[in-house]
Amino acid sequence: MSVHTSAAEPLSERARWHLGGLLTIRAAAADTDGAIAVVEERAVYGYATPPHVHKREDETLYVIEGILRYTVDGVTGTAAAGEAVHLPRGLAHRFEVISAEAHFLVIITPGGFEEFFAEVSPPADAERVPEADDHAHTDPADMTRAAAARGTTVFRGFEDAVLLAAATVVESDDRAEVLAAYRSLGEALVAPAPVVTCAPEVAARLVDAVTKRLPEDPAHARALVLLGILVERADVEVGVPRLLQVVGPSLDSGSVLAFAYLLAHFPAHGAASLEAMRGTSLTEPDRQRLARCVARPDAEQLGRVWPSPTVWRLDAAERQLDHLWRARLQLDTGAAWTLWEAETVALLAYLGAQADHEVARRG
Repeated sequence: MSVHTSAAEPLSERARWHLGGLLTIRAAAADTDGAIAVVEERAVYGYATPPHVHKREDETLYVIEGILRYTVDGVTGTAAAGEAVHLPRGLAHRFEVISAEAHFLVIITPGGFEEFFAEVSPPADAERVPEADDHAHTDPADMTRAAAARGTTVFRGFEDAVLLAAATVVESDDRAEVLAAYRSLGEALVAPAPVVTCAPEVAARLVDAVTKRLPEDPAHARALVLLGILVERADVEVGVPRLLQVVGPSLDSGSVLAFAYLLAHFPAHGAASLEAMRGTSLTEPDRQRLARCVARPDAEQLGRVWPSPTVWRLDAAERQLDHLWRARLQLDTGAAWTLWEAETVALLAYLGAQADHEVARRG
């Protein structure tokens, strides 16, 4: 399939062949006193950028024709003609063309990163427009090096490595290899890399590690901690009922804490989780933390007693005091729920850190 340009518009001297698409730098930092750069791209189905994260600049995509699929910090969406999407600095992102052809702008603020394209991709031939596979392709190693020099990290081969590590923790019988794979997964899941495109596969492997291997080897409690991190980043399905079948009195303390951390993410399964954890070594304070995370009380119940309703319940006088307290702070239901969710995040972080420490301590 060809990458087309208008016959009335010859190729610019700023045109490059980049990853199989035609890229033209329409405005550079030198043209805008560093404020902005505008890059026009024409590409066909399958054109895709590698996952990457910018330290210095934001990108905004504006689609003129076609459809792009993008992923930003684990959230995937699409943008069609007339739509724009913001790709902020500090968050891993990627995008690809999913229509037959696409014509779009990449707006870079501040300008300067457009020099990357000029460095790593060959000039477009002004004499003819070749087929998409007919020109020299951008070298991945050059891309990684040139991007790093500009404060941008390119995750080349990132997802393949993540999937390999996830498979290793389930399939390998070499304990050292399994532990190394868990370390690799941990580094990957807390890095600013976009794990979402392979998150369902990774989650499925980690669930297998819990259900098939944890009963015999507590080292696989690491899978529970990683699943919790993955749920927070990508909102994946983990099959809580299946996981609950593993919960029992034979679990060591690290596994119990790791289960508490993971199960705290699923209020819909709160009652079943609390019941399953009843026969384990989970301490009463940690049980209360789990109960608090999965609780979804009526807005009127939200007051100063949370997150410890089991040791300090609201009587009529205290409930009236809560109403006065809210009124003085102008704390409406929406604001109360915002505080509730922020508190939940803090409790999840505490449970996760505690579980990770205990699992690591036990080796």
